[in-house]
Amino acid sequence: MGTDINFKKHLGRTYGTYISLPAFDPDYQAILNKAASPGFGYTLPSASVQAKQNALLVSMKADGVWAKLDVFYVFAQDGSAEFATLNWKNPAANQAALVNSPTFVSNGGFAGTGTNSYIDTNFNPATQGVQYTQNNASRYFFTHAIGTGRFDGNTSGTNSMFLGVSASQRINAGSNTATPPIDFTSAVNTKSLHRTSSTAVTAYNSTTAQTIVQISAAMTSATQWILRSSTNSSTNTCAAYAMGASMISEHTNFINTWNTYKSSL
Repeated sequence: MGTDINFKKHLGRTYGTYISLPAFDPDYQAILNKAASPGFGYTLPSASVQAKQNALLVSMKADGVWAKLDVFYVFAQDGSAEFATLNWKNPAANQAALVNSPTFVSNGGFAGTGTNSYIDTNFNPATQGVQYTQNNASRYFFTHAIGTGRFDGNTSGTNSMFLGVSASQRINAGSNTATPPIDFTSAVNTKSLHRTSSTAVTAYNSTTAQTIVQISAAMTSATQWILRSSTNSSTNTCAAYAMGASMISEHTNFINTWNTYKSSL
């Protein structure tokens, strides 16, 4: 074999072998490249988690999810907290900001402190939305642990999801309420809202759907926050967050793909 052995890393183990392992998907490689670029130098996830994240992204593409996203943040990973802030859909744009130090849990995500900590996506859907539009939109909060308070929101408190039953859970609705009230239970699962028309919304706890009437309104020009809405803070722990077009037909596959990734950590 000689001394010129090509060592490959896969699933956290190193092999001296001539077997050529598949390269990462270019979009996942772009995330790693951004994290390692000058001025960043973030600690990357382990080889094992990199392989799992690449598989997550490839599955999202196969399921039609990737094409419908504007932003996607994966907080549950074992690299640095800074690596978790990169927007997978476009690592050069909309990097999330950690405001007042939400707590980073390795392979779990970010937890709000219940005071004034939160995550600013730096994504303004009113001015930057491509897939996410007034009458065709979705937001996903992937939960690691349930606490109290808001899952997401913005400065005005619109575009907000939170624990409990309320007519004030909103997606592109201004001050318009939901009929019936939207019930986001305390179960540790993915919460999502899908705006499917100017009058209709579907809410999900994991894959359990609720059909709601909620009139849309012009979107508030503000960046979307995670773990805070207006002055209301949170002690929930967010494992990932996504915004894009409505994904009713892709939803179940998206949840299953995410659960496969998260449970493997």
